[in-house]
Amino acid sequence: MVPFEFAPSVGLIAGGLAYLASPKRRTVVRRNLEPVMDGPATRLESTVQRAFISYAQYWFEAFKIGYGDGSALERRGRAEGLEHLDSALAEGKGALVVAPHLGNWDFAAAWVDSKRYKVTAVAERLEPQELFDWFVARRAEFGVTVVPHDDDPMPKLVAALRRNEVVALVADRSIDAATVEVEFFGQKVDFPMGPAILALRTGAPILPTAAYFEPHGGHLLRILPSLEMGERGRIREDARRLTQEIARNFEELIRKAPEQWHVFQPLF
Repeated sequence: MVPFEFAPSVGLIAGGLAYLASPKRRTVVRRNLEPVMDGPATRLESTVQRAFISYAQYWFEAFKIGYGDGSALERRGRAEGLEHLDSALAEGKGALVVAPHLGNWDFAAAWVDSKRYKVTAVAERLEPQELFDWFVARRAEFGVTVVPHDDDPMPKLVAALRRNEVVALVADRSIDAATVEVEFFGQKVDFPMGPAILALRTGAPILPTAAYFEPHGGHLLRILPSLEMGERGRIREDARRLTQEIARNFEELIRKAPEQWHVFQPLF
């Protein structure tokens, strides 16, 4: 089996080939990255190509996470802002970690769990079902509970937060009807409203987070301070305001490594 440490090389080869073989997908990624990028077209196109490479590395790592001992997992990751997560959990209402499709969010969940934080994550269902079942079982081996997004996840997430655990949601793309329009990189975009509704229902702090690839197979987990909940009013207006704050923080996180932003479906 190819060792985990070869992930950047695998990404370079597989992602480079995917970039060359996927002109329609290149167009989608280019359109998604245009509002993020400044500078000449050559810089944009280089970032598009590196996004394919980064995404290939993500998938290789996604299937390798969990093989090997926990100490190896810990060595591959480091964190900035872990104190924000500790402060959130000290309130006793759980912590709602929200992330864009940036870097390797699966590694982040595994690494956080290796630090003895209990993590529940929502994931899109993969096809075939056998692949998704394998995916869920692999994550369970390193302690992450995966809830399918189409399996009425809200009660399970509320229960996890009430046990003062961590709930992790990837929240820069809507996959259901519960959306709200926000401004994102100067564009009007529909964002999922679920994270804000969940926070308002439970009182759990929202912590925008990203997990960046670093050289030589390393990863940096960056956790921003929890969002201000503000005064409570009408729930939809509160949810819109909080979702806009999530989008604003995601802009900050994505701009630090736009080539690691994996949104391969039309967004803008």
